[in-house]
Amino acid sequence: MQLWFIFSLLFSLIIAAFAVLNSEIVTIKFFGMNYQFAQSAVILVSAVLGAAIAVFLGLFGRIKLGLKIRELNKQLKDAENKIVGLEETVNKWELMAAANVSGKTVENAPGHAPAYTPGIAAPSKPPADLDQLEEPVKE
Repeated sequence: MQLWFIFSLLFSLIIAAFAVLNSEIVTIKFFGMNYQFAQSAVILVSAVLGAAIAVFLGLFGRIKLGLKIRELNKQLKDAENKIVGLEETVNKWELMAAANVSGKTVENAPGHAPAYTPGIAAPSKPPADLDQLEEPVKE
């Protein structure tokens, strides 16, 4: 950044020196009209207009990149949220698998009908959390 600033400053000084050394009156023909200006003023105005156009084009590119970054950040956030949701699903399935291995019943498991064992009373409601799973109560 500092190197760019130094380069711009040196270039501006060179243009200013060139403009001062060329201060004769010149005629500018523009849209059929004739204007007379000092050559140094024409050089400085041309340099300023060129710099303004360069800045405008640079800002346009930065705005375009900023919009692309915003879009990609949204996609990243959506993907991260999806990963979190999938990790939660995997954890639930792992807990259910562990519960099934240890002989505990899992009520309302996704894709399965509630377990029914003859002679064992079904719980009145499914557990709110898989950590609350207990052995079924025998009647």
